Amino acid sequence: MQAEIKTKISDITFIGSGISSSFTILHFLDKLEATPDATEKIYITIIDKYSEFHTGIPYGSRSGYSVHLITSLKNFLPEPELSKFVKWLNENKGWLLDNLKKEGGDLSIEWMQTHAQKIENNDWEDLFIPRRFFGCYIEEKVNSRLDKFRQEGRLEISCVTGEVIDIEKEAERYHLSLKNDQVIVSHKVVLSVGSLPVNHLWKDEDLIEEDNLLFANDPYKPELAQTLQKIDAFSEGLGNNTPINVLIVGANASGLEMLYKFNDIAHIKSRIHKFSFLSTQGLLPDSVIDTEKRKEYVPEHLKALADKESLTAQEIANATYKDLDHADEINLGAASTVEIVSKAFGTLLGKLDTDELRKFACFHGNEIGRRQRCAGFHYSKTVDALKAEGRFNHIAGRFRDLKKNDNGDYVLQYLDTQTKTNLIDQDPVHIIINCVGSTNLSKENIPVLLQNMIKKGYAKANDSNIGFEVNEDLETLPNLHIMGPLLAGNIFDGKAVWHLEHCGRIIWLSKVLSEKFSSYFLNTVE
Repeated sequence: MQAEIKTKISDITFIGSGISSSFTILHFLDKLEATPDATEKIYITIIDKYSEFHTGIPYGSRSGYSVHLITSLKNFLPEPELSKFVKWLNENKGWLLDNLKKEGGDLSIEWMQTHAQKIENNDWEDLFIPRRFFGCYIEEKVNSRLDKFRQEGRLEISCVTGEVIDIEKEAERYHLSLKNDQVIVSHKVVLSVGSLPVNHLWKDEDLIEEDNLLFANDPYKPELAQTLQKIDAFSEGLGNNTPINVLIVGANASGLEMLYKFNDIAHIKSRIHKFSFLSTQGLLPDSVIDTEKRKEYVPEHLKALADKESLTAQEIANATYKDLDHADEINLGAASTVEIVSKAFGTLLGKLDTDELRKFACFHGNEIGRRQRCAGFHYSKTVDALKAEGRFNHIAGRFRDLKKNDNGDYVLQYLDTQTKTNLIDQDPVHIIINCVGSTNLSKENIPVLLQNMIKKGYAKANDSNIGFEVNEDLETLPNLHIMGPLLAGNIFDGKAVWHLEHCGRIIWLSKVLSEKFSSYFLNTVE
């Protein structure tokens, strides 16, 4: 297929094959199916750095079967896709659970046993299911639908494994240069590469191994299973006489997943003396809903803005923070307040003019989101168990450096959140996992393709610095479209967009883009 694409000009080329691309393709195929008189064959190329297509990192083999959604299934996937997925789960749960059991450990077995009755009854909506289940579903769905249209002669699809490093606009076409010197020519291009890469905290390598230190800057590269194998071998090599300490930097979904996997695999867990988290606020995502306090909680500061005819983004943000502060004062966590607070500030966004709405999308949405992090009980239960054993510590601060003590062990240097001074944690640390999150478009460590696009003026970062400015057709240039997390900081259909790792928002915007394709290729008008 790679040789064949050299002789053809692609109609649409997707750079990246995660769920943003997958849902765009699925929605476009719906449009194609509804237009039987459109007989001209459409050529689609999908390029990905890895050989696995249609899932991306979160839902593919690089994350594996035994890490879970950060929300319940019903909050992860909107209708009508939710019902379709549940039906598929009911039909495929046997082999899915077999794979979970094969790859997972003690906690995976416990999860299956705890929810055995719900699984037996096909009652999935409230479960925090393994993410890989959804990846298997979307991969099967995309492949089967593409095969159908290919057999009908309406579509030709080429999947190319490689990394796009440059793009050049020539007349009405784009020339995509790959790292392996291959060039692909396309009328339309969709840049859908997912989130920006992680920030390397210490040294410029994905995985650093020294005599008494293993530092994983990107635990999912090349895949989580290989990182865990490295951790297993490293911890075994230190021997039983070394009390091994683990530090996870960043109290987010990835951090909780890593803690869960350390404790899922018995022979790794048994070697670990203590786990520590380092995060700015010193707080973990919340998982327990306090139903009684939740009934009494009212976001008074946001409610007070309801009668104002016009507002600024800063006013809404300030009121939101005050209401979240009040929730903290009464010990009511994000799991109990996120729906209430989000609805309260969401209804106020309609009072913002376009400029203020864009400010909210660029500056305030993600900051508020950091105060509203939630997680599944299976993750928080792991923390609670470690706390009960006296094996868990959470430091409020920012990573600064590693220093060697007199014994030759590494210790953590961090900027303390409260005192704003650099401190040293005296406990030696042997395994460090970087989960601090992604870089931004102003940094030098962004992919070379994005660097080249910015240098050429093909794309410009918006004020969020994590997304590109696009027009209503999701374009930075004519026929050069953006899809997925790089759309953060924009406004579509009067709605501000700031967090595009959310599956519901991805489905919505992929449908918007597919409608643009339908108009372009099929002459349909919405």
